Amino acid sequence: MYVVDNHIHLGQPGVHVSEHIYKELRKNWSERGFRYHSTEVKTERRDGEMLVQVMDEVGIDVCCVIAGNWNRVLPPEQRPYNVPNEFVASQVAASNGRLVGICSADPIVDPWGAADEVERCVRDHDFRGVKLYPTYAHFDPRDRACEPLYEAASALGVPVHFHMGFTPVCGADMKLQQPWLLDEVGQRFPKLKVVICHMGYPYTGEAMGVVARNPNFHADLSALGFYHPRTAYQIIHDFGCVNPWDRLLYGSENPFMWTFHKTVMNINEQARAIGMPEIPEHALELILGGNAARLYRLDRSTQVRGQAQAEQAA
Repeated sequence: MYVVDNHIHLGQPGVHVSEHIYKELRKNWSERGFRYHSTEVKTERRDGEMLVQVMDEVGIDVCCVIAGNWNRVLPPEQRPYNVPNEFVASQVAASNGRLVGICSADPIVDPWGAADEVERCVRDHDFRGVKLYPTYAHFDPRDRACEPLYEAASALGVPVHFHMGFTPVCGADMKLQQPWLLDEVGQRFPKLKVVICHMGYPYTGEAMGVVARNPNFHADLSALGFYHPRTAYQIIHDFGCVNPWDRLLYGSENPFMWTFHKTVMNINEQARAIGMPEIPEHALELILGGNAARLYRLDRSTQVRGQAQAEQAA
């Protein structure tokens, strides 16, 4: 099955991400030992070469890799969180088509500059999307300052990813995590393609409703590897009750890239265990890769999964 992981972060701890932020992001995970994946999850990989090695090992064709910068709201002792677009571009360029770049820009500091940066990343580096972090960077996605970026993304046809839902980082603003904030964005910019990351968990029902109201909205499954596979099944099932299957994307979040796609591939084991309807096979193919191939305009013929192993065997 063709697999696209829609949600992987680049940036090395201690270089692009401070030890403080890294520990904040990981504290719930480390304390609980990945309760349902403790024997499978391995060390994270946050540079392109290592990511491709993992992708070949575990069976992933393409990863979308994400930039970001929250330095504006971090006190000096907590900085940096700064994964530059140029760093992401360099990793994508060296990946032989296996990585797809998702740029980032801060619409609050310089609204028109943020729009220009998105246009530059798409034009010069062939980035296929934009990531925004309202809860981390302390801005409301309905803020009029965001409009130039939304207009640029609409004109370029690239989706805007929004972190929505829970984060363990205490400096993040919880009132800016709720998916309903994006509904007004969709109504004002009906051509804008949007991805609600993490299905907005724990506001998953809200995220499903927002996607259902806005024809160019999508949601992804990233970070749901935290939970028992039955939870993932219930979310996928419920999403399909109110939305077409072509609006849901697979994503892992870094530690879960080793395992979570296998959970989704085998999600009907959970359906059978509790006597619920199975997710259609064609829906799983769309979720795991087909929808991303369409949204990011991927050319499957450029994928070379397993080439390194094949060359070694020869």
